[in-house]
Amino acid sequence: MRFKKGIILAAGKGTRLFPSTEATPKPLLPLYDKPSLYYALSNLMSAGIKDILFISRKQDMQIFKKLFGTGNQLGMRFKYTFQPKPKGIPDAINVANKFIAKQPFVLALADNLFIGDSFQKTLKQVQSIKSGAAVLAVKTKYPSKSAVIDLEKKGKIKSIIEKPKKPKSNLTIPGLYFYDSKTKTVVRKLKPSKRGELEIVDVHLDYLEKQQLKVFPLKKDIKWFDTGDAEEMLEASNYVQRYQKNKKTLVGSIELVALKNGWISKKRFNLIVSKYPNSQYKKNLQKFC
Repeated sequence: MRFKKGIILAAGKGTRLFPSTEATPKPLLPLYDKPSLYYALSNLMSAGIKDILFISRKQDMQIFKKLFGTGNQLGMRFKYTFQPKPKGIPDAINVANKFIAKQPFVLALADNLFIGDSFQKTLKQVQSIKSGAAVLAVKTKYPSKSAVIDLEKKGKIKSIIEKPKKPKSNLTIPGLYFYDSKTKTVVRKLKPSKRGELEIVDVHLDYLEKQQLKVFPLKKDIKWFDTGDAEEMLEASNYVQRYQKNKKTLVGSIELVALKNGWISKKRFNLIVSKYPNSQYKKNLQKFC
């Protein structure tokens, strides 16, 4: 397993979700039966990553610590820090400099959600790469909202263009990125874009130019949400509810993933669940006790 460290960027103000985010940090808003941040964390866990750094706003860091603790209860290791100013996604790599050290890592955006049976298989495939960086590619109805990736028939990357007016494909790059430690050098050389922020697409283009960027298209069964506004949050919540009911499972459950990974025993799992107050989430977890 190449990627053993994960970073979750959860420092957004969530202005598009105002006024809800005046009372609750955006990553902790409920997405059906659990905080939305659970989904980003469970994705990293599904990739086999135990060592996690949460990057939040300074005023939210203590709330995150209270919710997740040291990670020991899940057989994991959690660390916390904050982003002094919102300088763009790549700045998370600057903030996490000491945490990354010289190791490959995964950068996850807290508001990106992936649901589908084949997703864990895709994560294992990404874990098998020996060098360079990797991104995912997902089909979307509105590719011009983010970076569009154009592929040849054999899967080779032809181009990556940020928010093009006339997209060359319907594939976009979602917020789960796989890098080596050389990314730190790449980010230090970046210059702010016209909107005054560092752009993650520039990191991808640097690796692409060096022919060190691999892409893993997601299968059709995987549903992706970028839950940046209220409408997308509602759509994602409804999808999670239907998916869990139809599949008779839980998605985004950090306790259940830890159990399935063998990081905690069944006894520890049962003990964790027993301490939770009565809720729909507890009832769903009890089905696996």
